[in-house]
Amino acid sequence: MELSVLTIVVVSGVLVALFLHSLTQKRRRDPREPPVVLPSIPIIGHAVELIRHGIPYYTKQSAKHPDLVIYSMDMITNRAYIVNSPTLVAAVQRNHRIISFDPFLTVAANRMAGIEGHGLELLREEQNGGQGLNNKVLHSMHPALLGTGLDRMNEKMIKFLKTSMDELASRSNAFDLHMWCRHAISVASTDAVYGKLNPYTDREIVDALWTYESNLSPLLVNVFPSITARNPLKARERLVNAIVKYYEAGGQHDSSELAYSRWKMQHDGGATTKDIAKLEAAVGIGILSNTVPSTFWTIFDIFSRPELLDEIRDEVRAKALRVKEGIHIVDLAAIRNECKLLVSSYQETLRTRSNSATTRIVTKDMMLNDEWVLKQGSVLQMPAPTVNRHGSAWGDESSEFNPRRFLKGEQKDVKRATAFLSFGASPHICPGRHFATGEILSLTAMMVLRYNLAPRDGSWRKLKLNAWAIAASMTPPAESFEVTVEEREEYKGKKWDFQVTEGQGKFGLVVG
Repeated sequence: MELSVLTIVVVSGVLVALFLHSLTQKRRRDPREPPVVLPSIPIIGHAVELIRHGIPYYTKQSAKHPDLVIYSMDMITNRAYIVNSPTLVAAVQRNHRIISFDPFLTVAANRMAGIEGHGLELLREEQNGGQGLNNKVLHSMHPALLGTGLDRMNEKMIKFLKTSMDELASRSNAFDLHMWCRHAISVASTDAVYGKLNPYTDREIVDALWTYESNLSPLLVNVFPSITARNPLKARERLVNAIVKYYEAGGQHDSSELAYSRWKMQHDGGATTKDIAKLEAAVGIGILSNTVPSTFWTIFDIFSRPELLDEIRDEVRAKALRVKEGIHIVDLAAIRNECKLLVSSYQETLRTRSNSATTRIVTKDMMLNDEWVLKQGSVLQMPAPTVNRHGSAWGDESSEFNPRRFLKGEQKDVKRATAFLSFGASPHICPGRHFATGEILSLTAMMVLRYNLAPRDGSWRKLKLNAWAIAASMTPPAESFEVTVEEREEYKGKKWDFQVTEGQGKFGLVVG
């Protein structure tokens, strides 16, 4: 979708926006609400800037108003409250039944997944008259992503990661590192989740997923989507059709516990196969959109720092590598338990590069922290770039990359729990974080041991970012970043494998 098309549509809708704005202004603003930050263009400015720039627009506004712990932004038809400091995150969490994530799930099911009518009412939260199926599906995922279910997915995932890692040894030409990560993670993740009939083995279906994922803004804004969101709508339909065929062939019965539990909860709840497929197409974004850029940036941040790279190589070699019958085996449990610097560096990448905004909806008028009035129907957002880098929690060097920041004994006085939103905020933490972390760190550990990477142009430079990929908590690059790869001399020609230890897949990660 061209930005010029979107601009034309926005301009053509200004008169409608003005009319809607005049209606919403009938609701008087309470002086106890968070202070209002005015847009550069009256009435429509904030909405237009968010469409153009995504989450970084919040970061820009927060930097302009560092003295405000929370502020209001009028978005034509509703009001958004933006939390600008970790000090209020805990207050939001304490009021999670009023400042709720559940209504946002319904909005996403409608606008992002395209579910309507009876199917949407099944998914809608119970407090708003629905059957609450969306929330039930979400809760069904948690046990499937822990224990035995996690172990089985990890075993399948590392099998495909190994293949991708082995293929690097024969690479003679430069390649785009992000696209390589995208392919490796797409294959490994979806095969682990969907089993033998995985619909994403078709490269065209994978491409459709990424077209869908990279163009979500116009779907969620929902302004003339048949014009502004033509490409993601076509991509979504292609995905849905492929997933319908997957269900009709019985693929869910030979899949992971995660894929089966999601299908069964919806099937038993009365959802149609088409609606189940629509929701599952959106879940594909959840499976891949964060893991791929997180893998890319973790590799980037380590390899671009030679001293850190050497330290992590020594750590992984000493603590997570063993040789058995000539095969060099990287142990996922040892990475989790012993490779403290690698895990800390990964979390620091998440902290410094996260670009998500934890979103909630205010379900009734309330007082936040005995200070701020929040009005029913308003949206509340907590942007990770602001909270994750806030000096009150992370100190004077909060914007700097410190690979040791998450080591035990470091930064003892830092209030981390409410100042790290890369996995969301309690009680709605990313359920797939342990699977994704195992995948990212397994790949990274083997990469640092086996290979030398170097940018083709000689520079680990600052890259342009794709702000349109709003589903990704880690913003992917908007440009190609080509690297060359060579086997390290000490491991040249060696055979490699991974190992998964039962019950050792859960990482002790910092969460909000």
